[in-house]
Amino acid sequence: LPTAISATGVSQAQLDNYAIHLRLEEINRKLRLNDFVPPERERSPSPPPTYDAQGRRTNTREVRYRKKLEDERIRLVDRAMKNDPNFRPPVEYHQQKRNQRPSEKVYIPVKEFPEINFFGLLVGPRGNSLKKMERESGAKISIRGKGSVKEGKARPDQYADDAEEDLHCLVLGESEEKVAACVKMINRVIETAASTPEGQNDHKRNQLRELAALNGTLRDDENQICQNCGGVGHRKYDCPEQRNFTANIICRVCGSAGHMARDC
Repeated sequence: LPTAISATGVSQAQLDNYAIHLRLEEINRKLRLNDFVPPERERSPSPPPTYDAQGRRTNTREVRYRKKLEDERIRLVDRAMKNDPNFRPPVEYHQQKRNQRPSEKVYIPVKEFPEINFFGLLVGPRGNSLKKMERESGAKISIRGKGSVKEGKARPDQYADDAEEDLHCLVLGESEEKVAACVKMINRVIETAASTPEGQNDHKRNQLRELAALNGTLRDDENQICQNCGGVGHRKYDCPEQRNFTANIICRVCGSAGHMARDC
């Protein structure tokens, strides 16, 4: 782009967009060439060092100045898109936006409750429980950390940083509200599993019914009519009532149980 233009017949918005284009070109060039650390006399004092879970420093001089330029690029592109609806942001903008989405980690207490299959309760039959939480909250859930990938299977490169962490759910969303709603759902599953006997866990029971339905082996006892008492929801051999012999008598006229044809 030329570095000097005539202001004749040019609006303020056009001048602003032109300045944005120039600055974006400069920022992209600096980031591409790793030329973003200013001379020593222009540097600000370094903050105290911070480290991640693996002991790697997260606020080196290079990281801080790169982030400063990337944040400026986000602001400039947002401004340009507001001024010009036809403005096409650079590819790096979309990548950075995705990386800056609100997120939260929910750690799964597998060490405290080794006998509970939290992974299965969260994922569900064919991943349906996980998909339902994502659909209802609008957030995205990824299960990461130790035990998230079966032994012998390759681990995707993007999961490498989480490989040595404890098992957890990484929740990503377009807003803090969506992330919070999803985290609440995950915690509800974990807390219910930890505090409720397996036989009384409705979530687990519903998953088993769903799995049986998917496999074609579901026996729908909820709508089953007992041949002993006539009640709904259980079978004859599970009936809590005393055995009713008349229930085994079938009327030839109406087909109902409990009476003979002559009494119909």
